[in-house]
Amino acid sequence: MYLLKSSALAIACCLAPIASFAAVDLECSTAKVLVGFPPGGGTDFQARVVVDAINEVSDGVRLQVVNVSGQSGNKAAREVIDAAPDGCTLFFHHAAILSSYLTGRAETSWDAFAPVAMVSFEPAIYAASKNDDFNTLAELVDYASANPGKVTAAVSVGSDSHFFALQLQDLLGVELNLVGYNGEAERVTALLSNVIQFAQVTEQTAAQYLGNELVPLTYAYTERSESLPDIPTTTEAGYDFVAGTTRGFLMPKDTSPEIVEHYADLIEQAMQNESVKEAFERSGTIVDYRDPEAYTAWWKETADNWEVLAVKLGIFQPRG
Repeated sequence: MYLLKSSALAIACCLAPIASFAAVDLECSTAKVLVGFPPGGGTDFQARVVVDAINEVSDGVRLQVVNVSGQSGNKAAREVIDAAPDGCTLFFHHAAILSSYLTGRAETSWDAFAPVAMVSFEPAIYAASKNDDFNTLAELVDYASANPGKVTAAVSVGSDSHFFALQLQDLLGVELNLVGYNGEAERVTALLSNVIQFAQVTEQTAAQYLGNELVPLTYAYTERSESLPDIPTTTEAGYDFVAGTTRGFLMPKDTSPEIVEHYADLIEQAMQNESVKEAFERSGTIVDYRDPEAYTAWWKETADNWEVLAVKLGIFQPRG
């Protein structure tokens, strides 16, 4: 089963009372939250929504989103790894940390960081540019089977979209021509320009185009999206495939538990903010808060499962 392992995806609508942690003294008045992609994509959007909510409840250091794009998020990851573990640098990212390591794009994996808190799971939508060759997932399979390598699909090389595309390609039994773009915003632009024919997108970035400029083929989840109910799921199409982007906050590896817990507390409070819940719901994102211990467990479980898949798909090339 191709499944992004995250145990039970739970919408955090009824969180337990928040524990109270002692204040920590930080050396900065503004802490950076690095985002490894340009403005406009799903990661940047979620980071800004949550950071705004954190700043509403924080009576100390303010957070500021800083975009450090390049290398499918690995440029920002390296900056976080090299940063002082003083509570002044955070990283908002996703499982590209794993896929980059497993495919040899990066020397480090998730354990080069201190997990702080998971905040969301965003099921993937697979869409096509307007074309005369296919307009459904079944038609894509038929066309790609008859024309190996002719369907150009956009991925962020080394990112989770790349990993998912390889899984989907293997599952569908087709050969796609995979080309690299830096983040979802660029992938959507390439689709709209008919430069590529197929890509993973999200509701937040592509909903306004789906059914008009873009053709939605499938929703990679077990249930249809409430906001885009006309898109059939991969399960309905007969494929056991669930994929999507799980995002959260991390910090430099040697950050003290007190600082990690301090930020986890603020993030948990932020995720209960109605404006955050509404923004995530509008973008088709499932709120899934997990504290440092649970987030660490998620990374361990996901890393084990993805390594098995990477070996199966013949892309296991770690440098570390």
